[in-house]
Amino acid sequence: MHYQAMIISNAELHRQLNNLLRLGTIAEVDHSRQLLRVKTGELLTDWLDWPAEMGRNYIRWRPLRIGTKVLLASPAGDPAQALIIGMLYTNALPTPSDDPALDLIQFDDGSFVKHNADSGLVHLHAAGDLYLTADGIVRIQGKEVYIN
Repeated sequence: MHYQAMIISNAELHRQLNNLLRLGTIAEVDHSRQLLRVKTGELLTDWLDWPAEMGRNYIRWRPLRIGTKVLLASPAGDPAQALIIGMLYTNALPTPSDDPALDLIQFDDGSFVKHNADSGLVHLHAAGDLYLTADGIVRIQGKEVYIN
């Protein structure tokens, strides 16, 4: 009997180790509750907390999409406690650039914000209208200013 308990224990340990880190794909999104379900192998997770981006002076809302490949970490190997700790590019959702000097935020409608670390150029493009608002003064200053 003691020997059987050891086999079950080893099987459980193996299951837990296999579940510590898993790749999956976002299968369901609940934007209003900021929850996600992830398909990883044959497992569809329960609703998981939305990964957040926040710093000392900002909080970013980033609506996530079905089909995004993610990396799950499961404390104690328990997928019911899984957390999304990373997102990965795929053939279906590829990287928008391969330029190491470029930081880029690109939107599906063609709008983008680019910063080139080599040239110092910051480029903001709106695919539609662009609204600039301020509670105070708006100043445009540069070595040269062109208005077209």
